[in-house]
Amino acid sequence: MTKNVNAVGDFVAIQRNGKLFTGITIKLRSDPSALGKNLLFVRKGFELPYRDDDVAFVIPEHTFAQKLNDSSLSKGLISEAHGKFASDLTKSAMILSQSKILELRQIYSRYASPDEQQTNVSTIHDMTCYVFKTNKPELAQLLATVMYVLKESAYFIPNISAMRNHNQIILRAKSDVAAITKVLELIRLRDSSVTEFQSKAQEIVNYIRSNTNNSSTEYITSQIDTLPKFTEQDKLFINFIRSYVFNSQTSHGLFETPIASILKPMKLYDCDLDKNCATQFLREIGVWSPWENLNVYDSRIMLNGHGVSKISDNDQEISLKLAKDLMNTKPFGYKRKEKSSKSSTIIKSPLNLGLMDFYPYDICENIRCDFGELPVYTIDDYTAHEIDDGVSIERLNGTDSDLASMWIHVHVADPSTYIPPGHKLSQIARTRVQSIYFPERNYSMLPSITSEQRFSLGVGAKDYGSCVLTFSMRIGNDGTFLDYKVRPGIVRRVKTLYYDDVDTVLSWDNIGRDKEEIEFFHKQRHFHPREIPTPKNTREELSLSEKQDLLDLQKLAVIHMKRRINLGSFMFMLPQPSIELFPIPLPRSNPDPQAPIIHTGMPIIQVGLDKSMHSPARAMVAELMVMAGIVASKFCQERNIPILYRRQDPPVSSIIDEELKNIDLRNGALPITSTVKVRPLMSTARLTTEPGTHWAMGIHEGYSKVTSPLRRYCDIVAHWQMKAALLDNALPFSKDELESMALHVRAREKDIGKTQMLSSKFWILNLINRFKEAGTLPELTGIVLNAFENGHKNVLIRELGVHGMFNDDNGTVNLGDIMKVYPVQCDPENTNLFLRLL
Repeated sequence: MTKNVNAVGDFVAIQRNGKLFTGITIKLRSDPSALGKNLLFVRKGFELPYRDDDVAFVIPEHTFAQKLNDSSLSKGLISEAHGKFASDLTKSAMILSQSKILELRQIYSRYASPDEQQTNVSTIHDMTCYVFKTNKPELAQLLATVMYVLKESAYFIPNISAMRNHNQIILRAKSDVAAITKVLELIRLRDSSVTEFQSKAQEIVNYIRSNTNNSSTEYITSQIDTLPKFTEQDKLFINFIRSYVFNSQTSHGLFETPIASILKPMKLYDCDLDKNCATQFLREIGVWSPWENLNVYDSRIMLNGHGVSKISDNDQEISLKLAKDLMNTKPFGYKRKEKSSKSSTIIKSPLNLGLMDFYPYDICENIRCDFGELPVYTIDDYTAHEIDDGVSIERLNGTDSDLASMWIHVHVADPSTYIPPGHKLSQIARTRVQSIYFPERNYSMLPSITSEQRFSLGVGAKDYGSCVLTFSMRIGNDGTFLDYKVRPGIVRRVKTLYYDDVDTVLSWDNIGRDKEEIEFFHKQRHFHPREIPTPKNTREELSLSEKQDLLDLQKLAVIHMKRRINLGSFMFMLPQPSIELFPIPLPRSNPDPQAPIIHTGMPIIQVGLDKSMHSPARAMVAELMVMAGIVASKFCQERNIPILYRRQDPPVSSIIDEELKNIDLRNGALPITSTVKVRPLMSTARLTTEPGTHWAMGIHEGYSKVTSPLRRYCDIVAHWQMKAALLDNALPFSKDELESMALHVRAREKDIGKTQMLSSKFWILNLINRFKEAGTLPELTGIVLNAFENGHKNVLIRELGVHGMFNDDNGTVNLGDIMKVYPVQCDPENTNLFLRLL
């Protein structure tokens, strides 16, 4: 019964600080009067603002399916009396949960994993059917099950995202339940193991407080032999405290009293014995680093290597073994041949492959277009290790300067040359959906060694050719497509370039609003305790003809961009952070700690601003990738090949139409004053098998992402589909399979996006605190983006790209205003930043 987007009239159950609230949605966050949050009618006189992420359970359009006084309700006419429906349903569910308590208590034993060490997943629907002995559970029965599992956090992991997006409940491993039960029993009995752990912890904390030196310029970790080691009994208490930290908002009182019983007798903390205190304790006994980013433990994204998910850890082991197997094979080699998209050679059929079998040969070898000595330019950040794409320009008449006679080729790395769609690596990639980028560490979708040393565009290009999937296009002077092609290809002459170097070659005419804005974005570089030096990469010199290639590619990209702008495309020019740490990656904390780890010194934190829209090279590459996505869409639509498209519906609002008149026609930038009005009204993008409009991109003929198959699963799926069609083979994925896949992908993309954002904010707030402690805080200015009913306003700090709040009870500041701000309270753990105006 769950869905991703609320509608007015939905019955909604939301989880807030361990409590469940139910009611009818009476206003959506897209409503201009809603001030950025949905509004839940709970009962007369009580309306509760909530975020989409608070939702645990939804019954779509519940109000409109009911009748009041024998007259049907119509949308937009929700009165207070309609809250009675929510109240009655909630009361019915509570009565059912009490009358069926014995059956509900059997859920865990029925659905827990037989593997003592493994969590398991089931659905609310299946559990409800089991409890109430029915195949078609009623709404009250479903809600009763939700209420029960949210309350019993000793047995169930209260993952709201999984409940909302997948109708799923995560059941703890039996070993975890036994450990929680054991700790509760030891504390109740005042067992000597509790006092022994407390004594040991006191010794470690006092040592670390007395001996830790964070002023050192070098960051090192060490283990002190004289400090006590952790026994298996100690680990019970450590893991119990960790569980509290991860589930404190949804634990329904399971942990609070036992945690106080552990921490209070040690007299180490003169503060509330809450989540923050427990977090500090784990840091001060050397289980976590002083700057541990708790987002890596988010159960929604299940990162490997942190003890969060045994399945994820096992998948990583399998991935590394398979990667080693592949790297022990010889890369496919390609003899030089005349450029052609077809060959008369008989196409070999693929073998009957097993789950762990890579392709023994390139099934597309005989239809690959050999681009020979045509220069291929890969343009990326100097920190990039895996290169997804490169671009070329081919003139039909040699040196003809007519842009319409030039082919643009977007060459994309082709891991599907080696990995079949049914391979185990494909299955793992589907689970992961995409690579995840945290400032301290990356978690790659495909094994890093294969992405960097086998699949990355340009690897082995000179020696044996680099296999690619190429999206080619010609456009007219008005930006419309004149012709296009999709072909597996081989590239041999790859030039590795960096954005900042290419910026010196290209025109800046369509970048930024003015010189001052560009300089502002480029000069932001804030660091502590020192600056991270830029690697001295070998810069490839460009000939005059190669510089002309780049200039012509930019001209074509600008022509297409301006066509999209004329069709309604726009972009926000809000500052976004770019974060670097050193060393990278940071050491992981051991999920099974044997002894306290002592940290000396501190990692460097360096924050600048993302220059995507303030760099001609970045803007050009981004536009060429968009063009490749349109080509893929055209190709698949014309051949009825099912793939996943990105769509965004236009909002219906007179405000939108008026504000979009302010677009900068040079680059599609929307001014701040319009941005703050348009952002809250926009719908989120959808992933669907039906092509359609992507409103904010100004694309109406369909669009799909296809240029990052090393880090996005949907991209490699599109490659498999298109290559199968080119070979006249059966398509690997049906439309129905893709529709099912889209639900998983979109939900996981959202969870990953949120966690990446929180991780970035965590490190930026740590940097702010360091500046405050050192007395080196730079001048900060903020843009007011949102206003809330309680007088709070959301502010984006321009220099760091981070959001904060300040109280404006007097209403002296308007949306879009820019003013000087000072961080009064900066809490990295809870990613809270409170400001005051200067």
